[in-house]
Amino acid sequence: MGKKTEEIGLKSMTGFARVSFGDPSIEIDVEVRSVNHRFLEVMLKAPRCYAAMERDAKAAIQQLHKRGRIEVSVSRRARAESPASLDDFSPAFDTSVKRFSAACKRYGSSGDALGGFIGQLVLRESSGEVEGAAPSDVEVGHLLRLISEASEALAVMRESEGAGLAADIRQRLDMIESLRGDIGRQMDGAPKRLRARMQERLKAVAPDVQADPERLALEVAMLADRVDVSEELSRIDIHLAQFRLALAGSPDGVGRKLDFMTQELGRELNTIGSKAQDAKVQGLVVDAKAELERIREQVQNVE
Repeated sequence: MGKKTEEIGLKSMTGFARVSFGDPSIEIDVEVRSVNHRFLEVMLKAPRCYAAMERDAKAAIQQLHKRGRIEVSVSRRARAESPASLDDFSPAFDTSVKRFSAACKRYGSSGDALGGFIGQLVLRESSGEVEGAAPSDVEVGHLLRLISEASEALAVMRESEGAGLAADIRQRLDMIESLRGDIGRQMDGAPKRLRARMQERLKAVAPDVQADPERLALEVAMLADRVDVSEELSRIDIHLAQFRLALAGSPDGVGRKLDFMTQELGRELNTIGSKAQDAKVQGLVVDAKAELERIREQVQNVE
């Protein structure tokens, strides 16, 4: 027996996740936010000391996500109780203070200016953003782990929202299928109604003229062929079946495929509306298109 294919399910392109890490010397927070986008776009907002990690951070996100604009925000803070944050400063800090002090002496600036400058450096040092203060390998490992964890949490949220999208889309597909059945039943009586309509018009125009039955039958047959929508109804059945299969999901995402099938369903409904010379059928088409438009809105959020 073949192995049963596991249903992957839809994934939404919107979501949020936050994870944190802390040790005696540092705290790191990672937030990821995702919104709709035609392709995958990953943006990293982090302290300058993490600039060299941008490629690895984006690679961690790309492992689980195929579409959407995903923003990764990283904050880094030294703990106040850390001995290093109270007593020691980086070499870059000392160098900056010496250079600013020398500049103050050369240009005759007051000591208040140097004090303010040192205060700003202390704040930057505490947030881990001083130029040249490269993070340790251990810290880099912690950050990459946090980004992976945040990416996984985001994926869980997107899958949960995707399940809700799939349920709503299936319900609307059922409504379109029901309306399609009503259209088919209404169109089954189209030739009979066309014949009656033509006879009424002949009586109104020439009440004393007896219509040739064969000629009348030929005209009815030609009109019935023009308004025949059986092919369009069959294609709607095929599109609905394919749509439901696609809702099972795919590792590469199905958003674009669902968007294309939504367009195809709309094309068939438009053709039926233009061909069917029947007010009731046209009303049913309008109802079906309204449901399809709601599906289209949902599909725009599918990965």
